[in-house]
Amino acid sequence: MKTIFLTAFIFVVLTLLTCHEKNARKSSDKRSGPIVGAIRWDAWTGDIKTSQGGDIFVGLQVERSLSPHQYHYRAPFYSKEISRDSIQCRGTTQEIMDQEIAYAKSAGLDYWAFCWYPPNSGLDTARQLYLESRHKSDIKWCVILGTNPFDYNTDGPWLIERFKEENYQKVLNGRPLVYVFPATATRPDQLAQLRNLSKAAGIPEPYIAIMAFSAKTAVAISDSLSADALSAYISWTGKNGEPYYPVIPRADSMGWENYKMTGRKVIPWVTLGHNTKPRIDHPVSWTKVAPDQWVSDGTPQELAANLGNALQWVNKNKSTAEANAVLIYAWNEFDEGGWLCPTLGNNTSILDAIAKVLK
Repeated sequence: MKTIFLTAFIFVVLTLLTCHEKNARKSSDKRSGPIVGAIRWDAWTGDIKTSQGGDIFVGLQVERSLSPHQYHYRAPFYSKEISRDSIQCRGTTQEIMDQEIAYAKSAGLDYWAFCWYPPNSGLDTARQLYLESRHKSDIKWCVILGTNPFDYNTDGPWLIERFKEENYQKVLNGRPLVYVFPATATRPDQLAQLRNLSKAAGIPEPYIAIMAFSAKTAVAISDSLSADALSAYISWTGKNGEPYYPVIPRADSMGWENYKMTGRKVIPWVTLGHNTKPRIDHPVSWTKVAPDQWVSDGTPQELAANLGNALQWVNKNKSTAEANAVLIYAWNEFDEGGWLCPTLGNNTSILDAIAKVLK
């Protein structure tokens, strides 16, 4: 009888120790500190007819920008080289999206911030693929409003339902994170409607962060929309191929401090690049880049160091950075100049450098 009792006791102890070890390992795998996201601008739609300032083929235009051979190195991993100076970059399948999710998860990224485009606009293709993925819980998401018209009567209720889901990024004990980029005018009554819809659904109101290119503009928009925090899409700076370091990291850090000096809450941004040469050589129809507005590519280590600066800034400014969040420009702005997503040949050098900082 004693032998049976002793055997059972040992079994229970070993089981508890094993469970504790597994839980400890699981806990250690979870990165502590600020949540880190990356912007998605999903123009990589090829010959799908899209709407951005009219019915145009956005995908074909960005392919044209990246077609010269000297830019193939920065094309997404799912690209196909047609010839020396021709390339296709079409991220329009579930398989590609699932691979992107796997890459983001492996690096320790917490969320993607999707630029908003309406349903059936073509530019919503990646968002739909993400939401349909069996792996969507591996990385969360939030929305960037203002990048295209948002119908608060129809799209609003749809977004509220997404707010309720586990894979929508929350901050401050459950508030859905929403960025607003002032490309299209957003009215105070529209955000009030979004807040009212949240309240009616019994969920916390969204945490609204305004994206702007200067502290003064950000404050003005924030005041008009009763926003919660200030942020930016990118530090649009540097000329004539200046080096990434120190130009971009200095602009980012100065931006965080300038926004902090307004007395408002801040979500710092990390600019991974501003090499707009493809768009200078082959302009797109919806925007124009001056021929001197470009910065040379940074090394993966320089990009990762800039992210490290942002994480340290959040930890040193916990009151100002109350959302405990950081936003990276960008996951897939391949032709404009900032990308984290692996590139042609499954080049993960930037992602690997970032992962070392995140993990």
